[in-house]
Amino acid sequence: MSSTVTAEPNRRRGLATDLAAPAAADRRADALAILALALWTVASRAPYLDSFDYMGKDGPLYINALKLDSTFNVPMPGNLGYVLLGRLANVFQADPVTAFLTVNVGLTIAGAAFAYLFGTLAVSRPLAAAAALATTCNPIVWWHGGAIASYPVWLAVLPAIGFYGLRYQRSRRTADMIGASLALGVGMVLRPDLLAFGTPLWAGSLLLGRAPWRHWLIGGAILAASCCFWFFGTSWVLGGVDVYLDRVRAKHEGDKAGFSMAARGLFEGLVRNLVKYGLFLAWGAVLALPPFLLGLARSLRPSNWRELLLATLWVGPSWGFSFLIFAGNAGLVFPFLPLLYLGAAVGLRSLLGERRAFWAMGLLAAAGVAQFTLTPLRVQRDQRDVILNVTFLRYSGAGLIQRYNFNLDDFGVSPALADVRRQMTSPEPVPSLPELLPGQVLPR
Repeated sequence: MSSTVTAEPNRRRGLATDLAAPAAADRRADALAILALALWTVASRAPYLDSFDYMGKDGPLYINALKLDSTFNVPMPGNLGYVLLGRLANVFQADPVTAFLTVNVGLTIAGAAFAYLFGTLAVSRPLAAAAALATTCNPIVWWHGGAIASYPVWLAVLPAIGFYGLRYQRSRRTADMIGASLALGVGMVLRPDLLAFGTPLWAGSLLLGRAPWRHWLIGGAILAASCCFWFFGTSWVLGGVDVYLDRVRAKHEGDKAGFSMAARGLFEGLVRNLVKYGLFLAWGAVLALPPFLLGLARSLRPSNWRELLLATLWVGPSWGFSFLIFAGNAGLVFPFLPLLYLGAAVGLRSLLGERRAFWAMGLLAAAGVAQFTLTPLRVQRDQRDVILNVTFLRYSGAGLIQRYNFNLDDFGVSPALADVRRQMTSPEPVPSLPELLPGQVLPR
């Protein structure tokens, strides 16, 4: 009798040990994968970091914004948290340019880590690590590690919301709800446009997880506090709420007047934005698109409606802005890239099996490395060369090394879709040359 009673607790302890061992092993594997991704990201970006005061078109604006006075003029809606991160990094890095680039490398590491963690909820850990690695090797992601711009915030925040949000749908744990809310809240402080780009993903996760009112109230309080911080903080820096609202309104009207569908119509608005977004995406990830489409096709079944809805909420807002309002910069592909490479991993797994899919994703990563490190800038003999350099080739190591941060209007080249098509087929001489800053040279 006593031996039977004694054996029962021993069996329970043995079962608990058996369950804890895989969990501990998984945590160790996750930690090692994230550490490897972080080391790779630092090592691959380091050769391209330099103290060049005009690294990126908005670089001087962000450096000036470190003063946090009324001359604060970074692209609205202000990106106050990103500037504060730069100021924090400036405490440890004396050069402000290096400080901001350190921030971008750190955001890329965070993006890779959460892309990996999110991927582990859909595929095996090795395949998730390979997909996250391929994301860091994307030329446009890599390039933004060496330019002062806040677009890597999207790369870091949206996978974090997706990771905690999907876990919340499966577990309804308060900790996961708080994780998703904090990820969005911090993201909004860093880039306030995540109020539009990230809130649908957060709200959809809570809805799909059938969150109780208590969770909605806790999460909503976190987001409200974050909104108050960036809104009133930026207003205080600029000199008042009315000044801030006028600046935001002017930026929005400028974007709409540029190439929005409302201002430019179907062809020069919507079609031009679709084409430009597609070109940025193709330059960064054309090899990943076929396996992604295969993975998407394999996932289009009624049983996956929750995952498909989550993906739509993830990329839909940024696509709506890009296509209908403004596809003016390559950073707008950032929200989609983690899902693109994860979908490619799913497609390759269905086609090749688990082991071969892992090596195929490794080849995608290697192709990104080769593209970024080996792509040269074209000598600008005519407008076609300028268009290719500005649209594609500058998003490479050569673009960073040669300080090529020009836009088409710097050369007097028209960005209109019809004009670009004409120049690609029958190029004309370059109308004008930009004034070069210290450290800049034109391709030759």
